[in-house]
Amino acid sequence: MTFPIVYSDLDGTLLDHHTYSWDEAQEALERLKAARVPLVLVSSKTRVEIETLRRALGNTDPFISENGGAVFLPEDCDLAAPASARRIEGYRAIVLGLDHEEMAAKFDLLARDFPIRAFSRMPASEAAALVGLDVEAVQAAQQREYGEAFIFTREDVSLTAFEAAAGRLDLEVTRGGRLFHLLAGNDKGRAVRLLTGLYRQEHDRVATIGVGDAPNDEPLLAAVDLAYLVARPDGTHARLHVPEISRVPGRGPAGFKQAVFDGLARVASLDRL
Repeated sequence: MTFPIVYSDLDGTLLDHHTYSWDEAQEALERLKAARVPLVLVSSKTRVEIETLRRALGNTDPFISENGGAVFLPEDCDLAAPASARRIEGYRAIVLGLDHEEMAAKFDLLARDFPIRAFSRMPASEAAALVGLDVEAVQAAQQREYGEAFIFTREDVSLTAFEAAAGRLDLEVTRGGRLFHLLAGNDKGRAVRLLTGLYRQEHDRVATIGVGDAPNDEPLLAAVDLAYLVARPDGTHARLHVPEISRVPGRGPAGFKQAVFDGLARVASLDRL
């Protein structure tokens, strides 16, 4: 039997873009739990944010934080972590990104020439208003470990020029639903492939299903067997360059539900061939 794994983005995918609710995905979540299919959360969110969400969902699977900054394996997870894994607060962590302290120094260099503000340094009330979270939730979002989220304080900034300047510091720029992100080594695709490799050590046949909505999900969707792109709040789809991607009409969690049911059906069909 083929062992399926679902990798999902959070904001705008499993979580509604405006309300952060996953109610419309509940049926799919229950199906995954009943079938014991791992649901790996892959997000620009911090470890602390994802931990809160995992508790609410009853999710105990590995997860990937900060756009692929690190892969976190719970201590009771049966997967074999590589020797390089760090022990971090109840996890074996495979770290891919640059530690936040080093990122902060590079951010300050860029801030000399560009009108940018670090999300992690904003007053919690201001950051909460920016992303639509309460103050407690936004404080968790500000606890960056492997990157920096930020905004431009003017609209006339050349993104091309900024990306070039970041590149000279060995940094990459990506954009999520509300914030830009500076990364160094973070890679959703690399993290997904690494974790899938660990699952393949335990299962003879593995099929991966990926669900996302935004440009920063492109590496994730390029790294899975079955890629699904859910609709944005306005009903359109992000422009991604992923071969054979399936664009589902549902928005956010409704699209997640459609993707999961279609993906599981396609995986099941492989075993009937």
